[in-house]
Amino acid sequence: MKNKLIILSLITIAALLTACGTSRKAAGNLSNVQTTTTADPVDAVVATLGDWQTLQTGGNITLNAGSSFSSSIQVRMVRDQAIYISLRPLLGIEVGKLLITADSVYAVDKVHKRYVAEKVALLTAGIPVTVSDVQDIFLGRPFIIGQGTLSEGLKQQVTASSESNRTVVTANEQYKGYGYAFTLDKTGRIVSLDITPTGGSTADYQVKYADVRSTRAGNIAHSIKVNATIEKKKLDFSLTYKNIDWNGDVKIDRNIPGGYTRMNAKDLFNLFSN
Repeated sequence: MKNKLIILSLITIAALLTACGTSRKAAGNLSNVQTTTTADPVDAVVATLGDWQTLQTGGNITLNAGSSFSSSIQVRMVRDQAIYISLRPLLGIEVGKLLITADSVYAVDKVHKRYVAEKVALLTAGIPVTVSDVQDIFLGRPFIIGQGTLSEGLKQQVTASSESNRTVVTANEQYKGYGYAFTLDKTGRIVSLDITPTGGSTADYQVKYADVRSTRAGNIAHSIKVNATIEKKKLDFSLTYKNIDWNGDVKIDRNIPGGYTRMNAKDLFNLFSN
């Protein structure tokens, strides 16, 4: 295993799922887009989204970022509070862990005894992405950036249009520089999240969803694939879940072992340029 691969894997996951974006940054505040909301398709989408408080599951992840890395994982979440991922590539032994909270991201490489502890803002480029938004990306649930999962109370803030037996749900307010939209099939199961440059037709960042299952928390994707560019480097990873346990007791390990070396922001971004 290459020296940087564990910490690179952890930070790539955080960067892809926290920044919701490309190598470009949002230029300024939200810009208003005047649209007409189509209610019925949005109602159908909202009806597929259930409530939940905690989850834990096992699964597998594969990362391609110049080098490839595959590992079994454990995933735990507390809604609106924390996302915890443990890398366990061999015999269930943890070699690294990632924790995303409301304002911080922590990544610990147990093999090389080093860690990252930074504000989430380092990765979000000024976009007000919340833990709830990141959880929705992980699970395949449409959301409005900074406001939460699409719901009855938020449906007037989106527009839905039908395209070839699919529904595209777009937030009425978009960031300057790019737009984001969710595509769902005719049964209301999510297909993708796409971020496109303003005026362009090619997605700089895309999440593809598959194996969408009906659960006690509504429709949840059990397979996701992410393609993006960070610091001009193409990155992608795939993540699959086993059966998810909902609303049980979940332990979130927030400890950083003593004697570990902290990596600073400069070291962090050098991982993407090497």
